Amino acid sequence: MSLLKKIILILLSTLLLNTNSVFAEEEPELLTAGELLESCETGSVPGAPNNGCQQYVVGLVLTVMQLHQAEQSQPFFCINPQLNPKEEVTDNVIAYLRSQSSRANEAAQTLALEALTKSYPCTGAGRQG
Repeated sequence: MSLLKKIILILLSTLLLNTNSVFAEEEPELLTAGELLESCETGSVPGAPNNGCQQYVVGLVLTVMQLHQAEQSQPFFCINPQLNPKEEVTDNVIAYLRSQSSRANEAAQTLALEALTKSYPCTGAGRQG
């Protein structure tokens, strides 16, 4: 499966994580990066992100990891739960969203995937480097 097809599959899968999806005849309304950042900043402090934001990020991570496992493909990012607690991972996504404020109208999952890929690159045999 090509990289573009994988990305499209991931983005479609993450629609399930989107609470703003509409199941009528209209197209689903994607959560924007700006909306996610606003939600994540409410009640969050570094090291203690709010529960909703953390659930979004963890859900995205698990979905992407399951897709890679099912396809036996190279992962976009490598996160070790023993070394990278979910609070740290969520904080890194929040920091990336802040740094990309000019892209606030883009899909949240796109920027979150970029954040994960840049924060947790895979090197060698699929290990975090």
